[in-house]
Amino acid sequence: MIVRDLETIDFRTLSIFVTTCRLMSLTHCAEELGLPKSTVSKAISKLEEQLQAKLLERSTRKIEITDAGKVTLRRASLLVEEFKSLREDVREIEQQVQGLLRISAPPAMGSYLAQYILPPFLQQWPKAQVSLELSNAFDDLFIQGIDLAIRVGQIADDRLVAKEVGYTTQVLVASPDYLREHGIPESPNDLRQHNCITAGVAQESAIWSLVSESSAESIEVRSNFHCDNPEMAKRAAAGGVGIAQIPVNSMICELERQELIRIFPEWHAIYMPIYLVYRTGVNKPKRVSALLDYLLSIKERFEFGPDHQLCQYEECPLGSGKNRG
Repeated sequence: MIVRDLETIDFRTLSIFVTTCRLMSLTHCAEELGLPKSTVSKAISKLEEQLQAKLLERSTRKIEITDAGKVTLRRASLLVEEFKSLREDVREIEQQVQGLLRISAPPAMGSYLAQYILPPFLQQWPKAQVSLELSNAFDDLFIQGIDLAIRVGQIADDRLVAKEVGYTTQVLVASPDYLREHGIPESPNDLRQHNCITAGVAQESAIWSLVSESSAESIEVRSNFHCDNPEMAKRAAAGGVGIAQIPVNSMICELERQELIRIFPEWHAIYMPIYLVYRTGVNKPKRVSALLDYLLSIKERFEFGPDHQLCQYEECPLGSGKNRG
């Protein structure tokens, strides 16, 4: 019975009692807390009933704290202060950007995010932690516990919020060694005479759709190497296997080092939209809201056209030459 009674004592009642004892006045307590005086009086009476002890001797002129009241005041003051500290600590945590953020992105976007996008965010919010998980699959954000995903292509899940932040395309590249041996193609039709590295469609031949400012071409290409990961296609191209279509945003180092040479820059694959995808709900953790705000503030960094600065490169060291394939 005593335990059950104690469980009904709330911090509001304790706070009223502590404030009354500090001010030694029901009236002043009511004024400070913005409560009717009758509410203060009832709270004191309720606490005395719950503790089964007289805590205050009240008269029209003054208040005196009983011995039981002094013991209660000492303990209650500590509890009220602890509760205030708890509330402030929790509020502070909610206002800070800290904790783990799980982000999912395509492998072709991984190095760009790791090198150019996420470091400034982590420098701004050093208490935040990022787990970057690379996958081409449209993972279920609810099942996987993903806070935010970056996805290329249309989003069909109506349980998710998808905000378009940019676009990307693919450009055609090959290694210098491959081009020395097989020649440099001068037009999309020349691709039929070359070995082309395919990704995503597991078959010996595939249709590559290319566009320029004034026209479009669909070319059936031959391939002796297929993979489902653009990063592996890039590695194979750098190894001299053939010509590959590689996302612009994954061309940073290879073009700078001339491990890969871009072929007919006026042509590229069709544009694909880039989305930020996250779960519905208004009460997102502060860290998720901060990451969304940051990514939306730098939307221009997700615009990967064929002339993006990542695709800048020196003139082909091989010079011009006819396809010898």
